[in-house]
Amino acid sequence: MNGKDIKIRSLAVVLSLTAPLALSESSQPTVGLSPSAAADLLFQLETLQQEVQHLRGQLEQQGHQLKLMKQSQRDRYIDLDKRISLLMSASAKKDSTPATYSSQPVLSNPVPVQSSPQTVGNTEPSIDQTASLPATPLAPVSLKTPSAAAKEAYTQAYNLIHQREFAQAEQAFSQFVMTYPDNTLTGNGYYWLGEVKLVQGKSEEALESFNTVIQKFPGHGKEKDALYKLGTVNDQLGRTEQAKTYLQDVIQRFPNSKTAKLAAGYLSKLK
Repeated sequence: MNGKDIKIRSLAVVLSLTAPLALSESSQPTVGLSPSAAADLLFQLETLQQEVQHLRGQLEQQGHQLKLMKQSQRDRYIDLDKRISLLMSASAKKDSTPATYSSQPVLSNPVPVQSSPQTVGNTEPSIDQTASLPATPLAPVSLKTPSAAAKEAYTQAYNLIHQREFAQAEQAFSQFVMTYPDNTLTGNGYYWLGEVKLVQGKSEEALESFNTVIQKFPGHGKEKDALYKLGTVNDQLGRTEQAKTYLQDVIQRFPNSKTAKLAAGYLSKLK
């Protein structure tokens, strides 16, 4: 509540207490007042009463707005908590041991590791998250084996998700993909970057991260999950046709995966 609201409340209280008293006094004989002066005083008192009613109306309106804001914040918190729970439960199923490179929770169906460097340059052009899918899937790219430093940076960033430090996790994964743009963990980094942005309500930025996975890391183990997220988030943003395209692509390209079953279930609910 700002200073203006406090002044309004204070004035309303004062006027509500003094106006009835003043009216009561005005009903007594106005000794020494001319008829015009008495009429002027009565007019002023009526004006004060109107102002009191107006201020009371403003207070009620502000109270209602505050109630709506609290409800909105509570709903957002509940939605965020659901997202976190789903994220943590999915990770727990894939990882029953502390995160290490040999048992990475996010490296389901990883692309084969090759020692040759990635052929794509380090310059990363801007990604259009609303762009259509290519007519045919892109060929897998060759990626480097992560160094010890890359594994450590990735693990630290991922642990921040478990700790629910999403703002810090976003910073850590952003730094990770910039520092290590072409190893087998980079696609995972972009995927989880999208997830932590999503739970913070940054839907458009999350789409960009998910789209980076499928455009710059085709054949990656997180490609189908990124496609699914592109479908569900686009639907939440009102882009139903685009959502259907992504979800159908998951089903067609990964028909036997759990992600395809999720996509089919979600697609069946879209109009």
